[in-house]
Amino acid sequence: MNKPFAEPKMLASTVLVLLLTAAALIPARALAAPVEGPGSPLTVEPSPIVVPTTTTGYNGAAIEAQITNPGEDANIDKVTLEGPEAGEFFSNGSSCGYLGEGQKCGFQLGLKPSSAGLKQATMVVTFQGGRSPESFPVSGEAVEPQFSFSPDSYDFGVRQIHRESVSTYFQLTNTGAALAQVNNLEIQGDNNVFWTGNSNCWSGPLNPGDSCYVEVSFGPQDHDAYSAQLRAVVNSSVFTATLSGEGGGPIVGALQNPFDFGAFTVGSQSSVRTIEIANSGNLPAAFFIAVIAGGDSGSFRLLDESCTAAELLPGATCTAHVRFAPQDPGPKLARLALFGDGDSGTMVFLEGEGVGTAVTMTPQAFDFGAATSGTRSPAQTFVVRNDGDGAVEMGSVSIVGANLGQFQVTGDECTGVALGPEGECLVRVRFTPTSAGAKVATLRVNGEGGAHAAALSGQGKPRKKKAQASHAPRKIGLFSQRIANR
Repeated sequence: MNKPFAEPKMLASTVLVLLLTAAALIPARALAAPVEGPGSPLTVEPSPIVVPTTTTGYNGAAIEAQITNPGEDANIDKVTLEGPEAGEFFSNGSSCGYLGEGQKCGFQLGLKPSSAGLKQATMVVTFQGGRSPESFPVSGEAVEPQFSFSPDSYDFGVRQIHRESVSTYFQLTNTGAALAQVNNLEIQGDNNVFWTGNSNCWSGPLNPGDSCYVEVSFGPQDHDAYSAQLRAVVNSSVFTATLSGEGGGPIVGALQNPFDFGAFTVGSQSSVRTIEIANSGNLPAAFFIAVIAGGDSGSFRLLDESCTAAELLPGATCTAHVRFAPQDPGPKLARLALFGDGDSGTMVFLEGEGVGTAVTMTPQAFDFGAATSGTRSPAQTFVVRNDGDGAVEMGSVSIVGANLGQFQVTGDECTGVALGPEGECLVRVRFTPTSAGAKVATLRVNGEGGAHAAALSGQGKPRKKKAQASHAPRKIGLFSQRIANR
């Protein structure tokens, strides 16, 4: 009976013999560690390798080049960038090492250009074990930054100095072809009156077409025209917007300051004088009250004014009407003060001289004596004389008092006359009693410094009575009349 299998010991011996025979037939080098040969070339995606367009002076976005091994196993030593412009690129390392068939690894790279233009380099893959290096072209475009402000210029207009500041917003847009970061925003020029405020331009780089904003303010300090530039610095490039503005305000003053009224006798007053107030500034002025103030304000009187009625526009004038009436002798000083908002107020200094009166009238009293009722006395002359240093305006002449109708002015050389120093004028008066008895009145000559008076008196005498004729008819006459009537 045949047995299906040989004895176990015999089977083991047979296997051993076969293995030894096979070993003798295999070359010795075939039993050593495997050695890499040329293998299939690696592939890269994207192909060609083009990194994103990048702004000069700025590290651009990195991309990952995927390296694929389509064939036999490969043991990658390193991945590098080479070539004259390799320094214009950067790499963030690779994940490449041993790659089996169909396996992939990544190599990150991007541009960091120092100048504009097309940049080229070579990505070189070297291997362990003697496999020849493989290379792949790398390129990228570098561009200068391009930004623009909107608006590209702004005039803040005329603003009141020391009191008013205004703001506006500028939009800064990346009009270039690549991502870029604003490094600085600054004012160049009159940066003491222009300044930047709120901005979101620091929040990160701007993609092409994206915008940020910056606030710019203007606060003038003098009556002057100002100009400056708003500058955005992006790497070494500068983009600008023009700024302008003018400092202003009302400049208010009297066309004549101080205003001199001259010399007037105490108790008299000057004619109404017109004081003109002008605005020579470039903004309107506004007044809310006009008053006369100062130590001698009682000698000046503000009659009316047009300055507080409305805004005083640039180049316009308003008027105040003032009269000088000195209350006592000596120099007189006061101020016409117009109070306004901020720089609108102004003061006009008022000057004048009070002159003590030196007008006399002689005689200061005159008694006309007795005069028959219904008759007129001879005229008495009264002399009004100015012994002062300045002219004196004389006023009206009149008779006042209890018996004013008993006296009559028959000559008047004083009314309306300006008596110069040592000048004289005459007034003539008669006594014209209309009844018996003592009569008194006063001659008054008005003028600067007050009225000048002389006492008048006289005695009215009754008229003499005429003898009364007899009313008894005379016989002869009556007889003769009767004959005549016949």
